[in-house]
Amino acid sequence: MSSNFFSLPREIRDQIYEPVLLHQEPINPWVDDNRQQKLSPGLLRANKTVHREASSLFYARNRFDFTMGTPDDIASFLGQIGRSNVDYIRHINVEFPRFLHLNPGDVALEDESVGILANIQSSCTGLKTLTTPMDSTDAMVVKLAALVHPQVVTEALRLVNIHFRAIPSLQGIIVEAYEDGLIDHIRLEMESHGWTIRTREYAQKKSLDDFFENHGPCCDSDDEDDGSYRIRPSPCLILRSFV
Repeated sequence: MSSNFFSLPREIRDQIYEPVLLHQEPINPWVDDNRQQKLSPGLLRANKTVHREASSLFYARNRFDFTMGTPDDIASFLGQIGRSNVDYIRHINVEFPRFLHLNPGDVALEDESVGILANIQSSCTGLKTLTTPMDSTDAMVVKLAALVHPQVVTEALRLVNIHFRAIPSLQGIIVEAYEDGLIDHIRLEMESHGWTIRTREYAQKKSLDDFFENHGPCCDSDDEDDGSYRIRPSPCLILRSFV
């Protein structure tokens, strides 16, 4: 690459990188998405300087979707991209933590939810925002709204907040939710912990049946007779350290 490129201000070089490195939607490392494939340009192999600049932009400016990952999946992904790239990560989506017990004086999270947050806490030292997407928040709200004892809601959300706030660098907790499904006392509890709530009208939520009717099945059929489906395994989107 011509030395003239590096004579440009860093801000200009970043503007050149951005169209091929930044994605408007969260990036899921375990999903093979044609839109995401465009984020692996040849310029990353140009030289060490370009790779370092491009990697820092890619990991710091994109949001990573860990909602499909297990603790082991997430640990593996973070290990594969390398320590320097993990340090760049600023924004992550996770499922709202799932509860194992929801009883007065006995509130606990599932081990998988605890493990995911623990991996993020120990590895993503530069993380700024953690976001829970609408569907997982909605499932949690339905479960909490069905509780007989309101104090359990307080205990449950306090426990989740403790795990969120254990991430030292975290500056913002964003809870995406459907407006019509968010009960007032649950909203107030969330806001009391300093969480930002982003809502959308429930009418915009599309059912799975509507999706398949409009777009057709997105999975491979294992057996045409019984109608079963399997999710296709996909390669992980990784920008490794330049060697």
